[in-house]
Amino acid sequence: MIRWLVILLFTGLSVGSQAADFKFLESLTTAPESLHGQFTQVKLVKALDARFESSGSFDYERGSSIRWHTLTPIDNLLTLTPRTISSQQGDTLLSNLDSQNNPVVVIFSDIFFGVMTAEWQTLAEYFEMDVQGSKEHWTVTLHPIDKSVEQVVTRVELSGDDLLRKVLLFEAAGDQTQIKFTELQQ
Repeated sequence: MIRWLVILLFTGLSVGSQAADFKFLESLTTAPESLHGQFTQVKLVKALDARFESSGSFDYERGSSIRWHTLTPIDNLLTLTPRTISSQQGDTLLSNLDSQNNPVVVIFSDIFFGVMTAEWQTLAEYFEMDVQGSKEHWTVTLHPIDKSVEQVVTRVELSGDDLLRKVLLFEAAGDQTQIKFTELQQ
């Protein structure tokens, strides 16, 4: 569970001239105060030569919370705030991490909120950004600049139109995760 969370949260950027890239990114993307929609996720596990699929819904309120509700194959609700991460199945709380007991929670939350809500300056603390495209279709490739992040993720590709539509995550172990967002509503 925690490994999946780490992988999901490390979705990042590459910066030549940070100020110019931030302005360019902000001109390409919309960062609504709230958003909800559906996701499909495909995980390719190299060591097992296997493919795992999941799907569900998500919603966020900028700066407040992100709810990532996997519905298939297992019903699991992951809730993030800027200072906590919890996971539950039905009425059973599986884990509850907070920044007072686990400082890594702040990093995970920063990255996940940064990706989901287009907080490019926050992501630049952890990743370099290579930005390409136009308002109709943009791509941001994230390369970790933090050694601990690099041990988990080698590269992240984000793409979309005015909103984030796809995340492609390349893990250090050779695994890949692709997440597609659909039915997005502000």
